[in-house]
Amino acid sequence: MRIVEQTRPTIGVGVGPGASAECIDLIRVGMEEEGVPGSVTRADAGDAAALAHGAALASRLGVGVGVDGRRVAVTTEKLDAARPYLVLDVDAGPERVRAMGADAARLVKRMPLIGIGGDRSGSSRNRGHQ
Repeated sequence: MRIVEQTRPTIGVGVGPGASAECIDLIRVGMEEEGVPGSVTRADAGDAAALAHGAALASRLGVGVGVDGRRVAVTTEKLDAARPYLVLDVDAGPERVRAMGADAARLVKRMPLIGIGGDRSGSSRNRGHQ
């Protein structure tokens, strides 16, 4: 019998300088509550949007979360790197940071978002359309 190592698909979590361990833990808890694991990669530089986009490109699921010292961003591999799907200031509170992880998992599962996470930076209301 041959043993085959299987790599479970995960949401990429790109972590930049200044990101707190508590923030990373909350994001992972949110993802795990939704049944989708995350894989953390540390980077020497980058803002939350760039880290999220890089994490999405590296993820087999096509969804990434980026965390820097100021913000959390959630995006997909198909969105522009400068316009993540959700953005949240890290001081918004633990419940909202956790919700960002849950919403990243819900994007993978194609479920409605919790909606208490971040602002939808890619929505038409933020592009000047009425």
